[in-house]
Amino acid sequence: MNADKFSFVAHRDHDYCNPVAAPKIERLLDLLPLDAGSRVLDLGCGRAELALRIIERFGSTVVAVERSSYMLDAARERAEWTGALAKLHLDDRDIRAFRADPETFHLSVMLGAGGIDGGVAGICRALRGWTKPGGYVLVGEGYWKAKPAHDYLQFLGASPGDYVDHRGNVQAGIDAGLVPLHAATASDDEWDEYEWKYARAIERYASEQPGDADVPAMVERVRRWRDAYLRWGRDTLGFGVYLFWRP
Repeated sequence: MNADKFSFVAHRDHDYCNPVAAPKIERLLDLLPLDAGSRVLDLGCGRAELALRIIERFGSTVVAVERSSYMLDAARERAEWTGALAKLHLDDRDIRAFRADPETFHLSVMLGAGGIDGGVAGICRALRGWTKPGGYVLVGEGYWKAKPAHDYLQFLGASPGDYVDHRGNVQAGIDAGLVPLHAATASDDEWDEYEWKYARAIERYASEQPGDADVPAMVERVRRWRDAYLRWGRDTLGFGVYLFWRP
C-alpha cells in the first residue's frame, strides 16, 4: 500500500491535515502583520490550504514544501483555480532535505508534518533559524493529554518521550529563543470530526474503487486506526497550534 496515497485519500475532505478547526487557524492568522512583501515557508504543506489562505489574505509569497505527489498535484490544481500560482512556489522534496539561508522568512510554518528530529523542540529551533528577526513561527504538534498506555505506544510505534504535554510544547518554543503569542488546541469534538471524517473518506473510497488493489490494506489500516482512537487516542493524544515571535 502506498502510504502517501492513503494519507491523501484519508484527508481529502479536511481543510487541514490536523484536528484544529479552521476558525482557530484563522484566529492565528489575524495576529500576523504580513503583507505582499512578506515571504512565508510552509513545511509539509499538504494540499496548500494554509498557503492559499495566506496568499489570499495578505498577498505574500509562499514557499510550500511537500514530498507527496498526490498532495502536490492537488495543491497545484487549487492554486491554478484560485489564481494564486504566481505567489505559490511548490517545492517537491522531503522536509529532511530542505535547505534555506538563515533568517529568510517573515513566517515559518510546520503544522504536524514529520521530518525534523527532536520533536517540537527541534522544530522550533529549525524554524527559528530560517525566520527573520521580528518574524513569526507557527508550529502544530501533538502532545500527551494523559499518560499513554503501553499498548497505545506499541500501536503507534512511539515512546513516551516522543511528545510532551501542552505546556511543554509552549516551553519548547521559549527554550528555542522564541516568544509565545497564542496557542489553540483541538477539542474532543474537533478530534471526533477529524477522525470520523478520516475514516469515512477511506470507507467511501473503498466503495467507489473496489478494483483498486490497495483497498483491502487501506480499509484494514483505517479500521485499526479508528479502534485505537476510540480505545486510547481520544483521551490520550492532543494537538495544538502554537504561534511564536522571533526576537
